[in-house]
Amino acid sequence: MEFRHNLRALHTFETVSRHLSVAAAAAELGVTQSAVSHQLRLLGEIVGERLLQKSGRGIVLTDAGRDLARRLQPAFAEIHRSLAETIGGSRDRVRLAVCSSFATAWLVPRLKSFYAAHPQIDLQIMMYAQDPDLTDATGDAFVTTLPRDPGYHAQLLWPEFLVPVVSSALVSGTTEPSYITTELSPGKIGSDWQAYARHSGRADVNPGGDRWLFASHYVVALDMVRLGLGAALLPDFLVEPWIREGSLRLLHEAAMPTHEDYHLCIKESRRSEPALDALVRWFRQELAKTDRAPLRERLRLVQP
Repeated sequence: MEFRHNLRALHTFETVSRHLSVAAAAAELGVTQSAVSHQLRLLGEIVGERLLQKSGRGIVLTDAGRDLARRLQPAFAEIHRSLAETIGGSRDRVRLAVCSSFATAWLVPRLKSFYAAHPQIDLQIMMYAQDPDLTDATGDAFVTTLPRDPGYHAQLLWPEFLVPVVSSALVSGTTEPSYITTELSPGKIGSDWQAYARHSGRADVNPGGDRWLFASHYVVALDMVRLGLGAALLPDFLVEPWIREGSLRLLHEAAMPTHEDYHLCIKESRRSEPALDALVRWFRQELAKTDRAPLRERLRLVQP
């Protein structure tokens, strides 16, 4: 395959592989959808493999397509970065993929200082519900509880502890609250509270039968607690502001570590890039300023 003669087809496929949409790829490339389809057919003939296939109303990558995309996406990302450095672009872009609970409770309240310190950086916050694959195609930096990918530097941001909280509007001792669980998988329903009861010695917080309320994410469970629907086990950093203002209270003062701690992950080969280096330094500065004592000094840690 003569690379120089087929660079357009490769670039077109790389763009489609990121969007999984011919229309979106055409918009990014500034061409028609028929032009995109033509380049995809050309590349398929050259490679001799089907790279894309229809799935419902959309398209997905075949095994061969995923393999090619995995090689092309970082290559084109590097080309774009090199071009920007060469022509002296005035702004940098950093895509930060971060889980929803950490984004809303820890990151967003501190973003003003990042914008003030780094007005030349376009920080794009991308929230996810489940930990994403650590690749250049997904993001430039990640806040994740799975920091084990080879080739990535991982900096611990926050160890996660779960604490039982309930709305202060529910008067203590009057009626037992309903219990909200975030463990919804078959065979694991309510296992968060069951583990907490077992390791904290609080047998009174181990409801049985069909007494559970359900929420798939911490941020949803928090809203349910705030509305007085029940009690939930939630990360301490997520509930600390509400406890401080008095709208939530601790049901008990035992805290249980999950060992799913939050890390900032950046590819080792990219750590020296100015925008990513600025992001790392900003996180370190914010961590140094964060006072973890007010809530945690009240807690008794139990090991699961």
